[in-house]
Amino acid sequence: MLNTAISSTVDRDRHGSTSRLTRSLVLVLSLAVASACDASIVGLDDNPDVAAFVQLMNEHRVEVGCQPLEWNGSVADVARAHSQDMIDRDFFAHDNPDGKSPFQRLQDAEIGYSRAAENIAFGYPTAEAVLQAWLNSSGHRRNIENCSLTQHGVGLVGTHWTHLFVTP
Repeated sequence: MLNTAISSTVDRDRHGSTSRLTRSLVLVLSLAVASACDASIVGLDDNPDVAAFVQLMNEHRVEVGCQPLEWNGSVADVARAHSQDMIDRDFFAHDNPDGKSPFQRLQDAEIGYSRAAENIAFGYPTAEAVLQAWLNSSGHRRNIENCSLTQHGVGLVGTHWTHLFVTP
């Protein structure tokens, strides 16, 4: 069976500027930080695939010297709604058919941020598959490994993934 998988990325600060941060990667592994990656954080989406993704992605962030991302349920709601919208209206893009960007959707949900980014993908059936695909893409990897992003939410509907990052 042929599996088609596509992904896309976008990253902007609150002024609409696209950032290209460069930094060296530092391997930091400690039991205290690794335990902070636990996907059982209160409020985390009850979807086991989302929980597995969060666990794996935060473990990766720790490996490259970043803090684990903090789960934000309101951001997850915006991400989940975008994944559902992509299915309902048969599109795949950061901007919906009404022209609303991830940044506008966050503002509409009254979520303030100083920086935000979004990764989207579809066709990946597991947390491992989507994380590997995003890590194999420089733009997606840049969002995941951006230590200045501190919170996130993931929306998974079918095989449509939306990973939305914010820094308040």
